[in-house]
Amino acid sequence: MPGSPPHPSRARRRPGPIDVQGTVASGFERVADAFAANFEVRGDTAASCVVYAGGQVAIDLWAGTTPDGPWGPDCRSVVFSASKGVTTVCLLMAVEEGLIELDAPVTRYWPEYGAHGKEATTVRHVLAHRAGLMAPDVDLSAADLRAWDPIVGALAAQTPAWRPGTAYGYHALTFGWLAGEVLRRATGSRPGQWLAARIAEPLRVAMSYGADRAAPDVRALAAPMPDPDPIAAERQAQALAQPLVERSMSLGGVFDPYDMPASANRPEFLDAEMPGANLVASARGLARVYAATVGDVAGVRLLAPETVRDARAVQSRGTPHVGPDEGNQWGTGFMLHSRRRPMAGPGSFGHDGLGGQLAFGHLESQTAFAYQTIRPGGVTDDRAEALCGALRACI
Repeated sequence: MPGSPPHPSRARRRPGPIDVQGTVASGFERVADAFAANFEVRGDTAASCVVYAGGQVAIDLWAGTTPDGPWGPDCRSVVFSASKGVTTVCLLMAVEEGLIELDAPVTRYWPEYGAHGKEATTVRHVLAHRAGLMAPDVDLSAADLRAWDPIVGALAAQTPAWRPGTAYGYHALTFGWLAGEVLRRATGSRPGQWLAARIAEPLRVAMSYGADRAAPDVRALAAPMPDPDPIAAERQAQALAQPLVERSMSLGGVFDPYDMPASANRPEFLDAEMPGANLVASARGLARVYAATVGDVAGVRLLAPETVRDARAVQSRGTPHVGPDEGNQWGTGFMLHSRRRPMAGPGSFGHDGLGGQLAFGHLESQTAFAYQTIRPGGVTDDRAEALCGALRACI
């Protein structure tokens, strides 16, 4: 029943090639079996999976080791675009407080943004990847990213690649600065400040945009596993080779778009505040945040049901401005249930991240899910989907 707590959990240690540790509530054993299979047959080396049901932890599993040391339940790592879901929660909280209106023009909060045909761009356009600013026109440096103002200034002065609102294209990195500057202008808080004070502290979770690589709980991403489908890998390479797509990842040379996991371990990635891409979090933290968007967690609720329902209305799908239709759907900031990412089924909202990371909530079942892996997968990586398929069978 939606909202009903799961049955008491039992400790789980699975002997054999991989030692799975943690707890599993009765009725969620299939998810635990899929998690173990990710190590036994799908190439995982260190990962965590956490599921909340009705505000209570139903699954809390971890396994594996890393070159930095043992993998534990509170280890954090870069979760790439899963960052976008958390950043969206920040903005939607400000919407609920009357500080931002989703269908208002961005210029209400950020007047300089209206240059070169962008005056009608709305906040919702920005969050739904419809702003036409997939990549900066100017080359940027790591120092520019750390300083924040140079990149938001460059985006404000730029001509969009299409008339805002008429098409969509995935804003892989610029999403974070566009959404983040709206939040800063409207509330006075940068995304990292809002996240720390309004989400991480009340929920008692450790997460931040960027992190000190030397922190004892932070783990470097491993080298990606080989993609078993060379045709799919080649198609992805061809899509990435399109200039606008490549630039959306490289920002004009700051990062290597063909090896983002390696880039993510370097200071230029971790030292900046990139709300669209460099959240450093654990599966425990991500699942707890989404649990607080679909219900109450220890007296904390981040979003009202009506806010979630509005945000998960489809805004972008089909063939994008550049690249193929991969089957994704986006609402207002969130990735939605789709043929590529079924998650917990229709009504799911959240975001995945490069290499296999995934976190989401499901309002009707009051379920929240997070999967975090240290070993990135390729185009056809099915580890998260194996876990979601098992979860759907349980709820």
